[in-house]
Amino acid sequence: MEPLRPSDPPRIGGYRLSARLGSGGMGQLYLARTASGRQLVIKVVRPELAQESGFRARFAREAEAARRVGGFHTAQIVDADPDADSPWIATAYIPGPTLHEAVRDHGPLAPPALHVLAAGLAEGLRAVHACDLVHRDLKPGNVILAHDGPRIIDFGIARPLDADSMTTLGAVFGTLPYMSPEQTDGSRVGPASDVFSLGTVLAYAATGSNPFNAPAMAGTVRRLISPPPDPGGPDPAIRELVAACWNHDPARRPTPDQILARFEALDPHHSWPPPGGGGTTGTEATAPPARTAMETARADEDEPPRRTGPAAPARAPRRRRRAWVLPAVVGLVVLLALPIAWSRYRPDIRLAGHEGSVTSVAFSPDGTVLATAGDDAAVRLWDTATGEEITALGGHGSPVNAVAFSPGGTRLATGGDDGVPRLWDVRTGEETAAFAGHDLPDERVYEGDSTPARDVLSVAFSPDGAVLATGSADTTARLWDTATGEEITTLTGHGTYVHSVAFSPYGTRLATGSQDDTARVWDTGTGEEVTTLTGPDVDWVHSVAFSPYGTRLATGSLGFARLWNTNTADEIRTFTADDLGWVLSVAVSPDGARLATGSQDGTARVWDTGTGEEVATFAGHEDDVRAVAFSPDGGTLATGGADGDALLWNLD
Repeated sequence: MEPLRPSDPPRIGGYRLSARLGSGGMGQLYLARTASGRQLVIKVVRPELAQESGFRARFAREAEAARRVGGFHTAQIVDADPDADSPWIATAYIPGPTLHEAVRDHGPLAPPALHVLAAGLAEGLRAVHACDLVHRDLKPGNVILAHDGPRIIDFGIARPLDADSMTTLGAVFGTLPYMSPEQTDGSRVGPASDVFSLGTVLAYAATGSNPFNAPAMAGTVRRLISPPPDPGGPDPAIRELVAACWNHDPARRPTPDQILARFEALDPHHSWPPPGGGGTTGTEATAPPARTAMETARADEDEPPRRTGPAAPARAPRRRRRAWVLPAVVGLVVLLALPIAWSRYRPDIRLAGHEGSVTSVAFSPDGTVLATAGDDAAVRLWDTATGEEITALGGHGSPVNAVAFSPGGTRLATGGDDGVPRLWDVRTGEETAAFAGHDLPDERVYEGDSTPARDVLSVAFSPDGAVLATGSADTTARLWDTATGEEITTLTGHGTYVHSVAFSPYGTRLATGSQDDTARVWDTGTGEEVTTLTGPDVDWVHSVAFSPYGTRLATGSLGFARLWNTNTADEIRTFTADDLGWVLSVAVSPDGARLATGSQDGTARVWDTGTGEEVATFAGHEDDVRAVAFSPDGGTLATGGADGDALLWNLD
């Protein structure tokens, strides 16, 4: 929970906003109050989604369908306005952690609380299915452990059971490791699909892990369609139930009523809430203190929760930032106002230490650390609050071209002219892995080109941290298993250097930008090319970056930055200015509303992605701006220049 920003509206639909709650699948979440003081959660849909054909009608239909479920086992739908400029929906506020947070922080659940969870979720699904709905995204993050029992939330992709509204044309909805087998191939799904997902949620609650989760998407799909694994866990009643839910024949899975019959003798009065559950006793819910990437990893997919004890270790306190630097916030920002022209044009912090060009910059997931790579063969870590250098990593022995933090913030990936991508432990500064394999076959050389053939020019982690993507002068992009160091696949198709790689938000696609005047999008599960983005005036794609929802891709090339529709390969918008020169780096803000570019004219610029208009220009480098990156909260822009400096600009 974070304070409102000046760009946030004070009211939505007559409800006064009081705080930010992060982001949901469709947009920004706010905590709000009614006139009498009752708390609500309001989800505001991203404007670009609202512009899609048929979206408002679907939104209205789904809001009404979710309203029918009621609020006893879910978050009650209170109000909605699908016709607003930015459609919104309001639900009752339910204090309490999600199941994911409770297991992450306090370890797996044990009976009898585990049995209450199973019964409560079965009751919730019974209510959902009684309204002829299928939730289709039941997962630990969509279960709140309220004081009176578990609640199922987020009906963003729920669908009625009529044939016209079901999955069509092979579209797939949901969170892959918690899907049913029938969801993975876009088949028609019914209530039994939610029961399969219930089994996986209970397995996670009982063991702290999801057995279907694999390092790569293809591996997860294989596990889902293969014979079910042993559910694990010490409780035989839950093991037996999970095994029944995982039956590949939907007709043979138990119904919610049959699940409830298994726990008929349950007395939940003294069995709930589990450790860490139950919400808050006051009128305000409080967010747990944030942890810095330098102190400890976030317990996400980068380092799956494996604790079995009753309590998690204490969280380290967050360093206090100076007053002019906002703390990092978790969530996305929906900008409803007109483009903002920032009055500041001087950098807030100058990070000087590299003896050559700063080629790449990357924020840690909590925004407290900036990593920079340079031509001087060094990688440096900086405190973003003070500008002090934390440490320098050496090991490449040649210019370093790329740097990226893992999703948990404990690992750093680097790539350089030596052709060997490396992983580092951020806490110790030690190299933990090196991936050898990039090289250019002897028969493929480029006349007059002096760039070494095996340079690694870009690196990127998958959203779960299990896969590292690299782009190289050997004309390939490659996917590597970060746990074993083995190469998963090689993506071939570009005619020359691959300068940039970027994963889509869900890791199912990889974008690459190349000197062959194209950007390409690949299926990370199959290694097949999905689409090619190019045009008659597209020249040498230096940089690529996905939008927060993966439906758009930004590219930088000679004279232009562009925004593309990744589904249709259509160019949506161009961004340009006089004497811009090469656009060497692009970055999309966490909310998708802004595009940052670094270019040959020595400037970094920020653009409105909706209108294509330039919002601000930052001139602080004495030479090319070779790298740009938004902080996780979107409030700071980092730039790296050929002058050897990295600069931090406050955007708020």
